[in-house]
Amino acid sequence: AIKDMDVVSYFTDTTTFSTLAANQVYSPLTVLQNAIDYKIGDGLNPKVFHIHIFITYVIVSILFFFFVKKLLDQFYNSDNNKYWALLPTALFSFLTANAETVNYIIQRAEISSALFILAGLIAYQANGIWRKWYLYLIFPIFGFLSKEMGLVFAPLLFIYCLLFEEKAYLLDFYKKEQLLKIKNTLIKTLPAFIISIVFYIFYTSMIPETFTPGGASQSKYLITQPMVICHYMLTYIFPYELSADTDWQTYNSILDYRAIIGIVILLSMFFLALRASKKEETRLFSFGFLWFFVSLLPTSSFIPLAEVMNDHRAFIPYLGFTLAIVFGIRYLVEKYLTKLIRKKSFKIATYTAIAMILAGNVYGIRERNKIWKNNLTLWEDVTLKSPKNARGHMNYGVALMKNARYDEAEKSFNKAADLNPNYSLIYINLGIAKNAQNNKVDAEKNFKKALAIEPNIYNTSYHYGNFLMNNNRYNEAKIHLEKTYQLAPNFENGLNALFNLYHKTQEWKAMENMAKEILANSQNNTLAKKYLDIALNKKSEFSILEDNLAKKPSAEGYLDLSLKYYNIENYDKTILAAKKALEINKNLAGAYNNIGIGYFKLKDYEKAYEAYNNAIRISPDYTLAQNNLKELLIYKEKNEALQEELRQLSTSEELLNFSLKCYNEEAYLLCIEAATKSNSIKKSTFAYNNICAAYNKLGKFNNAIEACNKALEIDRSNSYAKGNLDFAILQNSLK
Repeated sequence: AIKDMDVVSYFTDTTTFSTLAANQVYSPLTVLQNAIDYKIGDGLNPKVFHIHIFITYVIVSILFFFFVKKLLDQFYNSDNNKYWALLPTALFSFLTANAETVNYIIQRAEISSALFILAGLIAYQANGIWRKWYLYLIFPIFGFLSKEMGLVFAPLLFIYCLLFEEKAYLLDFYKKEQLLKIKNTLIKTLPAFIISIVFYIFYTSMIPETFTPGGASQSKYLITQPMVICHYMLTYIFPYELSADTDWQTYNSILDYRAIIGIVILLSMFFLALRASKKEETRLFSFGFLWFFVSLLPTSSFIPLAEVMNDHRAFIPYLGFTLAIVFGIRYLVEKYLTKLIRKKSFKIATYTAIAMILAGNVYGIRERNKIWKNNLTLWEDVTLKSPKNARGHMNYGVALMKNARYDEAEKSFNKAADLNPNYSLIYINLGIAKNAQNNKVDAEKNFKKALAIEPNIYNTSYHYGNFLMNNNRYNEAKIHLEKTYQLAPNFENGLNALFNLYHKTQEWKAMENMAKEILANSQNNTLAKKYLDIALNKKSEFSILEDNLAKKPSAEGYLDLSLKYYNIENYDKTILAAKKALEINKNLAGAYNNIGIGYFKLKDYEKAYEAYNNAIRISPDYTLAQNNLKELLIYKEKNEALQEELRQLSTSEELLNFSLKCYNEEAYLLCIEAATKSNSIKKSTFAYNNICAAYNKLGKFNNAIEACNKALEIDRSNSYAKGNLDFAILQNSLK
């Protein structure tokens, strides 16, 4: 969706937010921001996204400063107000825990919501036309469109008016005087509540019925949240256990000691916040704590979310918590350490403490940024901090797999499966890992297991269908890839795979119809436009790839082309494309590995041996090349034994049977040699068919066609020869 820059669709279609129906929420401004960054960065360039997010974060900090200063100006007529506003701003801006939000690209929505909440409050503070014409409401509307967290604006504005304009004492809320203040505050903030309610109704109407927050038990989630909130408070002060994906579990009973401790602490803090509303000098502390509690309600109350706790959820609440910490300490110091305040040594100690706190947080941010550097460092940290998180172990396995560390990846996947045996994505990734190691049997078992667990999730159909397609099982692949398209019509990898399948099998009409169907809903879909042109002009897959690479050569492109030729068993061109990749990048281990595979399939073991060794020389930890080399040595030894056996045979029947044995042993050159010797004694339709089948496996389809035609000249009813001939003709046309 973000590739198309179809702005209208972002505001009218929740599928632009996620291909997962369960995750589709209405956050059009977030999708638009992602689309803008995608456009500027010419793709998924994290640097562009992070610069944009960081600029937004800086603006939030600036707005926080002006908001706090305006608050202080209401209480204190002092030139020091700007410094007291700068202190909470600095503490919030350099807060280690905020690294969990700023680094997490999709959570830019939290930062944007914070920006618009603060902008709305500042506009309200400014009074004048902003309040008279309700212009301050423009900002929370943008906040709503960023994330549903924007809905906390109205209750925050209510608390602000109640404390600072009506000066209410919240513990006496039942008294007539305080009730009148509450009434006045409701009248003032009614427009904000009305617009929030209207947006919420609209928001719920936009959310599809398939959406689910993911949590299982409302009551268990609720009794766990007090301790989660305590964790957020502790993490603010001491970021001891930050994790991108936690393994917190809900408590089973309210009698659980952790639930009791959490409830007691939470109620105590809430009472303290209400009590602090009585005095002017503690009202900022009261406001900060109430801000903290209120802005946690969307994620820490009655709506059970899939993750019990996430550190990024505390981003907006931490604005309030910072106020509570700073002005709570200020009150205590001014009340109980009056004499010390005037001493120079105390001031030096205070400034030193502030500097150390800020420096400690800066260090913490740098350490967390190292963790967020890439998938490998991030998910390894998750497995250490959240060892009971199955998704964490699975994602760490994916990161390992992308680095070709397959043995370690499998261990991580198996650990994830132990923790959550019904998590289908684990078995998908195990299938991918097994397939990467050329273990097709175990790969397929895992793909089928994932399908058995979740047959109607697009990921399972897509990966199994892709596996089948890459193994030339096109009819089976078509069933699963078409199902993927039905389940997730906007899933680009799925669309690409199905188009690719139609392209391989030259189903031009199916490709044309699918492209037109997509373009009817998304006129700017570049993928559909591309394949519509291919279908109408009947362009073969490999001619397009070769033409594109001739115009814009790239090592990665030729490496991909090499793999595609391997998948259709054209091993000569597998080698040729990989060699072209090496002409551009001589240190591409994957290209040497592909050359090795090509020569191995062509039974040129010496050249395969040399290529695999070159791959390992460039990348010593390249597990796939190491495994391929081991397989080569085994086959070479077996082939030598078969050659010795061939030399002992003399009759046509013995040679024909041996030819079939060699075919089953994947010794295709020896299969051809034995069948040819058999024909030299006595021509046979079966010998020619064996030659044809072996040439098909070697990717020499012209030779296969010639042999199959000779088989059919002898016996037109040979169904095996007919099948092998049809396959050879199809593959030859795809070349």
